[in-house]
Amino acid sequence: MINPPLNKTLGVITFSTCGKQPNLHRLFRVNSGVPIRDALEHASELLHCSKMLALDAAMDTGADRFAWAAHYLGEMAKAVVDDLANGMLPNGVVEEGEGVGV
Repeated sequence: MINPPLNKTLGVITFSTCGKQPNLHRLFRVNSGVPIRDALEHASELLHCSKMLALDAAMDTGADRFAWAAHYLGEMAKAVVDDLANGMLPNGVVEEGEGVGV
């Protein structure tokens, strides 16, 4: 029997590597217990802002600083989606860094 998917974030995904050993040091983690609708809405907003900043960075030669902001916003959105996907998988949580098969 497959357990029904969780309807909240698990809080297992970390992101934003830092320091001299980036595989060991993650600065942030998705908070657990956020309702799926709220988490997906927030991820969508992060992706929208990331897309707009990336477009500005691509179109304006003086706007390369926007590329890093777009990168970090995309990283945050990916963490939220990965955390939700982990809660929806029938086998539970997968290790971060492994692809989430859909």
